[in-house]
Amino acid sequence: MKFLTGLSALCLMVLLLSPGCEGEEACLSNQHAVQARLYSAWSTSDKDSTLENVSLIGIDMSDSIYRKQRLSELFMPLNFESDTSTFVLGVSETLKDTLSIVYSKELDFISRDCGYVFTFDLDTIIHSRSIIDSVSIAYPIVKYGESTANIKLYIY
Repeated sequence: MKFLTGLSALCLMVLLLSPGCEGEEACLSNQHAVQARLYSAWSTSDKDSTLENVSLIGIDMSDSIYRKQRLSELFMPLNFESDTSTFVLGVSETLKDTLSIVYSKELDFISRDCGYVFTFDLDTIIHSRSIIDSVSIAYPIVKYGESTANIKLYIY
């Protein structure tokens, strides 16, 4: 009987002290960013493209997302407090485009460790036309834990 009580206490301690199934890095990872792939507007098929000296700044964000980097994809964090996030994408002082992403959001439960997170549904993308020719929503759902390209940016 003492053995069973001791074994039960040991099992309870292991359960209480063991980490949850979700690590902290999963809870803190960049899960709420729209993923955009860059494509050449001049190609007849979807051909990946790379831009030099890319800077990306989120309007009403405290810091730039990218500063003068060579990129073929962009990760743009969405604003939890709004239904629109706006970014300025530039490759020089004069070649800049504004990109506004309109979306709806819904709270989803992930785990006890992480709690609730937003799932976003992309609705519309409005852009200027200095370096961006057109935009296509490839996968409208921005979901926790997914690494799928949501939009295609066709660049000149």
